[in-house]
Amino acid sequence: MTSADLSANLKKHPIGVACALVSIACGVVLYLRAGNIAASQAENESSTAEANRMINNVRNSANLAEQVAEVEGLRKELEGRLMKAGQLAVNLQYFYKLEAETEVKLTDVRQNSTPRNAKTQYIGVPFAVTIQGSFANVAKFLNRLQNGPHFCRINTATFNKTGADSAGGTDMTLSLTLDILGQP
Repeated sequence: MTSADLSANLKKHPIGVACALVSIACGVVLYLRAGNIAASQAENESSTAEANRMINNVRNSANLAEQVAEVEGLRKELEGRLMKAGQLAVNLQYFYKLEAETEVKLTDVRQNSTPRNAKTQYIGVPFAVTIQGSFANVAKFLNRLQNGPHFCRINTATFNKTGADSAGGTDMTLSLTLDILGQP
């Protein structure tokens, strides 16, 4: 086939030739872009994830002002319940108040040395407490200690029977080592 015959065939079938050229051009473009598919998919996924995060942030920020006010109120309440490690007299007064309310006898109450750790905002203020009284009053003391205004963790508790009280019940001695949540 000569170039004149080829030229005549191309002029006879212009639509077929145009379709063939477009197909060849699409094939070349597809071949050249085939290496970018994985990168494009990764970029699409990261953009989708970022868009989802933004949508969630907008949705969650609807009540942000009320939530911040609520958290601030809870923080103030928490700080009101903390014991200050350096206020020895005030701290011991808490136990004397419990003694008066529960009708037990405090035989020993000591604030132990607090750990010196400047990296923490909250510490456990350690105490050693020994009380004496009827079983009911000792149980009442423990209940008030656990449900009182301060956060308390009892580390050790030792009950001892000391004898009979005047009402026919049993006198108990309770020795506690405990931590009360506080600030240094």
